[in-house]
Amino acid sequence: MRYVKVEAVDGGRYLDPTEYARLLPTFADALPPGARAFAMDPDRYDFHGGRCVKDLTLRAVERGDSWVRLDFRHNCWKHEDDLTVQYTGVVDITPADPDLAALNSLMLDEILPHPHGCTHEFSFLSGRLIITSQDLTATWTDSDCPERRPT
Repeated sequence: MRYVKVEAVDGGRYLDPTEYARLLPTFADALPPGARAFAMDPDRYDFHGGRCVKDLTLRAVERGDSWVRLDFRHNCWKHEDDLTVQYTGVVDITPADPDLAALNSLMLDEILPHPHGCTHEFSFLSGRLIITSQDLTATWTDSDCPERRPT
């Protein structure tokens, strides 16, 4: 990732989206509309919020001729909802066939402008995933947590 920091330190992880958040307003207009809306969502990096991307688990990747859909599962101790990210006009996914079980928890993500539209890079505990597409749509849906987080 270019601006978001995800680094291993002393047996743990150092996560810092500050530089990305600081620079995002300078390139947000270069992002396609859906990518811009998700990138600018103030809850995305709120580590104590129910709609933060941190700690989601990638449970499914579906693919079509020029689209990809990622389904992320909540964890009941932090998240209230599941996240689906649908990409249109996909030109690249790296790795091409991600090993979902090996990736483990999502640490953070970063959306950047690209000549084709945008790149969306995910940093997991055990790997990375990068999708290059024309645009994306991120949708949060109610989870099946038996206990909801206190508000």
